[in-house]
Parts: sequence; C-alpha cells; structure tokens
Amino acid sequence: MKCVARTSEGVTRFLARNRIPTLNIAGILEHEAQLDIFVDRDEDPRGLLAKGPWFWYVHAEDETFLEEVIQDMRRKDGFYQFSGLWRPLAERIQARFPLVWHSPCSLFVLPEGAQVQPRADSPATSVRLEDAEIIDAHYAYRHSGSLEKIRKCIQHRPSSAVYVDGQLVCWLLVHEDESLGIMYTLEEHRRKGYALDVSLDLVDKQLKAGKTPFLQIRDDNDMSPGLALKCGFRPAGKCDWFGIMVGMPKEVLEGGAGFQRRVQDLS
Repeated sequence: MKCVARTSEGVTRFLARNRIPTLNIAGILEHEAQLDIFVDRDEDPRGLLAKGPWFWYVHAEDETFLEEVIQDMRRKDGFYQFSGLWRPLAERIQARFPLVWHSPCSLFVLPEGAQVQPRADSPATSVRLEDAEIIDAHYAYRHSGSLEKIRKCIQHRPSSAVYVDGQLVCWLLVHEDESLGIMYTLEEHRRKGYALDVSLDLVDKQLKAGKTPFLQIRDDNDMSPGLALKCGFRPAGKCDWFGIMVGMPKEVLEGGAGFQRRVQDLS
C-alpha cells in the first residue's frame, strides 16, 4: 500500500466511482485532520484505507486490497475498530479475527435530485454552542471525549434544533463523517412533530451546502427508519461499526480488568 494525499486525483476518482459505500469516507477525509491514507496504486486505485486516531475507514473493489489491509493488521497485536464499513467487506474481516464489539447498521441515503420542503411555520433553528452539554448528557454513546466531539459538530457543521421558551428540547447534528445523527427529543416534548422538523431543516441545509444527506441507523433501532423514509431517504445497503482483536494484546495478557476497560473505550 502507498501513502497518498487526501486530495490526490486517484482518491477523488475512487470515491466518485464508489460514491454510496464511501460517503462516510469522503466525509471523514474532509473533517478529520489526523488521517493516514493508503491506496494500492496512485493513478487508478482499487482500494482505499484511511487510518484515524480511533477508527479505520476502508473500501475495496477487489479481494487483493482487502487482504493487504488484513495483513497490515496482523503486523501488530492489538484492537482495531472500523467505522461504517460496507457489509460485504466487514463480514470478510470479521471472519478472520475475534470480534470484540459489533454495531450493525442500515445505510439510508437521500436520492440524487431529491428535494425536501420544511414546514413554513417550522420552529427549527440551529443549535447554540452553549447547549453542547445538554446534548452530551443525553448522548447514548457518551464518553470522555464526546462533549468535545459535540462542540465540534456544532461549530463546524450545520445543525438543527427546536427551542421551547428558550430551552433546547429536540436536536440533530452532523457527525465528522457527514452522516446525520445524535438526534434526541426530550421525553415531555415527544409526539409533537419536532423530530420531523429538525430532520427536514438539516437535510435542507445539507442540500444547500452541496452535500449528499445520509444516515447510518442501527439495525435494532425500530423508530428512526420510518422517520428517515418520511424525509425522503431510501435504503442503500448495510454497513457495520465493529472492533476486532488481533493476536494477544497486552490488555488481555494483563488480565480481565484491563481488558474490560479497553473494550469499553473502544465501544
């Protein structure tokens, strides 16, 4: 594999040729500074791997590049985690290593040319930065770095929110990979249409910014697919978030407590 610049012509062509399964990779290349990017060849790559500080992002058009990624992992015992990996590729990696954690998802994408129309009297607006702590307190995947992540989402990408008497009651953000997420409505303000309001508002903002709105919805989430379909999204395939173990990492050799802490950090 060769290390290349994220703006290289080969990378651009590869992402355009594999647009749907690499939407999250295109997003992370735009927003994550700490990435090492690898391809099999400069001019016309058949595979791309982006190694981030927490997750790896990969897509491959043939078995050869995927095998290179697998052999790269085998060089050092440890834990590796993947973000939004196209299901057929994810299954091949999962079959080769012990699975530490797994979050299967469905990919929903707004079709090309589709438009949305927010309600004329929609209360949706942008999230205020000072409300990041409220969002973090209700975040299902809250961790030591999640507050800073949420602040960056609010500062650097579009967001949508509903405020009632000045209080934040419903919100939706854009992750660093450009997927929509971190949606939540306070219990006492549900069934009022606010989730639809923020969804349509944020999709409209994404379209006006020239983005392709998309979602990665966990397969055990029974509520969000219906809302996504109502907003014009359509199913576009399956993808996985997961962590694997290679060899015998030192946390395993040291015993249960260290291993459990490491798994919690990864998931």
